[in-house]
Amino acid sequence: MVLLSLDNNSSRIAAVLEDKCNPNKCNKECKKNCPVEKSGKLCVKVEKFDKIANIFELNCIGCGICVRKCPFDAIKIINLPFLKKNPIHSFGINSFRLYSLPIPKKGQVLGLIGANGIGKSTSFKIIEGKIYPNFGELGKKKTYKEIVKNFKGSDLYYFFQEFEKKKISVNI
Repeated sequence: MVLLSLDNNSSRIAAVLEDKCNPNKCNKECKKNCPVEKSGKLCVKVEKFDKIANIFELNCIGCGICVRKCPFDAIKIINLPFLKKNPIHSFGINSFRLYSLPIPKKGQVLGLIGANGIGKSTSFKIIEGKIYPNFGELGKKKTYKEIVKNFKGSDLYYFFQEFEKKKISVNI
């Protein structure tokens, strides 16, 4: 779904559903009706050959007008006052983001249960080293040492240090 934006006391996530958004078949109501856009700031980017609209959450005020005006029901804006941290991994602008990881413990089995699309497989792929987390910085590939450093001060820091030294193995 998206990127994190912080606004005084709240955060919001803007999700643009790729399978529903079709800017070439609408009048770009999301952009035309956005009060932030009307004030002259960039909030919704929809260019001639774009496949989907991109919402810049840092500028979004969470009014929901774009949600109501979209003829394809392709936009969701979710205000999250409790979310105050950067994502651990993001797949793109207005796409899935993972905000936390389970903490593996030596000699214990770790299992995740939940609905489809909430990040269970992505979490395990990060833990087993198949995906390197980007911490929301799209297009920047981090080294394993940078990844370990990002978890400093947490139990995950020690896990990733031991995993890197091959003192811990992960079997999925």
